[in-house]
Amino acid sequence: MPQYNMHNALIMFYEDHVRLKDEINRLRELRDTNLSRLTYGLKEQGHTTFVKSLLQGSIAMHTANKSPNNDYDIDIAIIFEKSDLPASPLEARKRVAEAIKLKASGFSQDPEARTNAVTIWYAAGYHVDLAIYRRSFDWFGNEILEHAGAVWTERDPKTVTNWFIDKVATHSPAKGFLSTPTVGPQQMRRIVRWLKAFTKGREGWNLPGGFIISALVAECYQPDSERDDIALYNTLKRIKSRLDLNLSVKSPVDISQELTDKTKFLTQVNNLKRRLESVLSNLHILFEEQCTDENARKAWNYMFQHDFWSQIGHQESIKAENGRGYNLQLSMGIARSQGGVLKSNNVASGRFLPKRLHLKFEASTNVPTPYAVKWKVVNSGDEAESANDTGHVAVTENLTRWEQTAYRGRHEMICEIVKAGEIRAASKFVVNIR
Repeated sequence: MPQYNMHNALIMFYEDHVRLKDEINRLRELRDTNLSRLTYGLKEQGHTTFVKSLLQGSIAMHTANKSPNNDYDIDIAIIFEKSDLPASPLEARKRVAEAIKLKASGFSQDPEARTNAVTIWYAAGYHVDLAIYRRSFDWFGNEILEHAGAVWTERDPKTVTNWFIDKVATHSPAKGFLSTPTVGPQQMRRIVRWLKAFTKGREGWNLPGGFIISALVAECYQPDSERDDIALYNTLKRIKSRLDLNLSVKSPVDISQELTDKTKFLTQVNNLKRRLESVLSNLHILFEEQCTDENARKAWNYMFQHDFWSQIGHQESIKAENGRGYNLQLSMGIARSQGGVLKSNNVASGRFLPKRLHLKFEASTNVPTPYAVKWKVVNSGDEAESANDTGHVAVTENLTRWEQTAYRGRHEMICEIVKAGEIRAASKFVVNIR
């Protein structure tokens, strides 16, 4: 097990940057708003509304992570009486999409009746998936629920949530007659969230989604009653060993359902296996006696790619040796062509953007001239690696720099003000490209 103890640091990272807190209230508001839109939209169309709704997915399982860009998935099961929906599952989804559209506002595009759900995209980054169900009853009065996918398929929307909650409760260290763990309750849930934080921090690596991650953790989880960092490391190691043997992942609630039934999902799982190998290699420093706090933080930063673990955070100032505090502020705008008119100003660091946009970075600083401006681009992700373009550096006297979104993944623009051979101020801007 890792000798260098980073349990407390991981918990601090979890509480401050991973676990949802106040944000959950906003997500519940969006849920309620869209349920109201659906009800009024259906009534306006002359249709009967749904009989009940249930939260699904990561929010129901309490594995949704914080996202500074509001990149949240809100999954809701909408259950109608069978007689109140069209016989065609596609037409049922279209009806719901049209009802929402009647009352729409704040969306980046019209609600879409996709294969498994009606999806609503908000301009602010949120998206809501409404999974449509119909219910009927057998001769004994038992409720039968069918999901409107490509065809009607019998499915209980509570099954996955109940499975996961039970797994967390029964497998995480818990106080008992002969045991008194020092870690907090529900350790397995934290492991899932940390692994999801890893996949989000490495957006360009094309890694699996939340359900596959949860299934792999549930299968390979290695609890530790004293330290979360040990549990996390050992679980990562076991997942890697398991994937070395078999990349296939089946649904934990229905082993006949293959979660990796498509090539793209198998590719994502294979990418996870390869990336875990590099993560575990970097974490090996934790086993060495000469490991320092700086070494340990760098090792975990390789996994999470978050400013919490790094020395230079977003918009952090560097003080000169003479004691005077210099600062550097970075802003970014978006244009369709280099030098063109900006269609968005003051775009937030970390926002998700599409490819083929031109970005204008502007720096402002109180460092007195003369000085040099060093612009450093750091690219990450499979596409950048395949193109052998993991970054570049330019040294100019110009406080403005143009770049283009070219590769899927997480990218950094680091600006440094260099005077008399020393960095007097620095700042970092993160761009995520999908």
